[in-house]
Amino acid sequence: MKISNPLLSNFNTPFEVPPFAEIKAEDYNQAFGEGIRQQIIEIEKITNNPENPDFQNTIETLEYSGKLLKQTELIFENILSSETNDILQQIAKEQAPVLSGHWDNILMNSGLFERINHVYQQNKEIRLNGEQKILLERTYQKFVRGGAKLSASDKLKLKEINAKLSVLSLQFGDNVLADNN
Repeated sequence: MKISNPLLSNFNTPFEVPPFAEIKAEDYNQAFGEGIRQQIIEIEKITNNPENPDFQNTIETLEYSGKLLKQTELIFENILSSETNDILQQIAKEQAPVLSGHWDNILMNSGLFERINHVYQQNKEIRLNGEQKILLERTYQKFVRGGAKLSASDKLKLKEINAKLSVLSLQFGDNVLADNN
């Protein structure tokens, strides 16, 4: 019986490559759940930070949030597209609306967007290097395009649409795969 989930540990492999041979399909749901849980805590810390919003405590901290979740998504998506099977496809169908909802909750988080907008509005007064300016611009645009400025009712509609699209996108991919096979 397997005791630990390799997705929840440091990869003690050359170049920290995921230990693909040790990862089982059932490991993904646990890693997705833990990754979401960790990122929610990280986002709450940013949103509830009593300090004035600045690049480091808002934009940079947000950029580094969700490491486990992002890593799990990358590994899963690569395996799903290269060595898919019925179990992985079922996990993808279950996780798609969950992940869509998680990302929507971040992008539509009013408190978080207020902090991002504050830093964005200060862009001319603060000293940022080129990379930081690009990250700030892209972060701001991602939140605006993700629905941060919508009314509460429009945010709910967008969340419903995104959840449906996440599942429909997977179904389309499955149809293409079945057709190719």
